[in-house]
Amino acid sequence: MQTNLYNQQSINPSAMYRARDCARFYSIGLSTWWNWTKTGKAKRGTKLGPKTTVWEGAYLLELKQKLITEAESC
Repeated sequence: MQTNLYNQQSINPSAMYRARDCARFYSIGLSTWWNWTKTGKAKRGTKLGPKTTVWEGAYLLELKQKLITEAESC
């Protein structure tokens, strides 16, 4: 079984991450990550080019904390 390195290591708040990295960090599928951005669960990333979108590490950490808080309140 392949280990998910993004769950074992912390995200660098000053780095930029592509969609595949974001999906791995949250242990979700790539299509689920894009669905989150489409529905507003996650903000749209920054376009660097026609096929390149990135998200700030600081935002990914904030979103993770928000999702944890929402899950605990249920």
